[in-house]
Amino acid sequence: MLNISNNSILDKVDTTALDSMNQNGLPKAHKMVSLWLLALLITVLVIFFLPWTQNIQMQGKVTTYLPEQRPQEVNSVIAGKIDKWFVKEGDLVQKGDTIAFLTETKAEYFDPNLIERTNGQIVAKRNSMRSYQSKANSLSVQVKALKEELAFKKEKLRNQIKQAEFKLESQEAAADQARLESEIAAFQFRRSDTLFQKGIKSLSDLESRRLKMQGTEAKFVAENNKLQGSLNELAISKLKLQSIEAEYLNKISKAESERFTTLATY
Repeated sequence: MLNISNNSILDKVDTTALDSMNQNGLPKAHKMVSLWLLALLITVLVIFFLPWTQNIQMQGKVTTYLPEQRPQEVNSVIAGKIDKWFVKEGDLVQKGDTIAFLTETKAEYFDPNLIERTNGQIVAKRNSMRSYQSKANSLSVQVKALKEELAFKKEKLRNQIKQAEFKLESQEAAADQARLESEIAAFQFRRSDTLFQKGIKSLSDLESRRLKMQGTEAKFVAENNKLQGSLNELAISKLKLQSIEAEYLNKISKAESERFTTLATY
């Protein structure tokens, strides 16, 4: 009767007529144990849902629930005291909430003109801000004027440099012409001197050629001096352009630095 086969014979056998089949059930003791376990489980579940208090042992200090009932220390430059608390232990506070009201320890510390003094400081600060802003605006105008003046002077000096270059070219041509005339006059004087030695030219002709040679040499020296002056003038104009640019850039940088400092202070 192991019920191993799929072909059951329980419907063909009358189990009530067999004593062995009736004695295969659970004994009464097992039933009692099952009932006790079920009752214990129900009792435990009921206990879990009952209100209860858990006690633990530890060391600590006893304090009050309200903050105004325990000593408080407030570190400040002027001594004071907490006059009233607006919160208690465990309250939720946010940034900007008033949690306590502080008062002076001595009435002599109170400033009766505190509001007037504060308003005066605010007015002074506003006037200072306006002054700084006005100074910053003035420096901005100054920087703009310096830049415009620098551009004007640079353009003026560039024109002077161009004029000096044109003058230099003219002086170079004049110096070359004077050199050529001096060489021709010297050649003619030498020929006249040779002819004078041979008796062909007179002394007056020779002296005339000498004077002409000396005149052309003087003219050549003068034109060379003018050429050197034109070179110096061109170099000075270029140097002025560099120096004026450095000077104004320094002024502009100083004014802008002062303006930024003013804005930072403002």
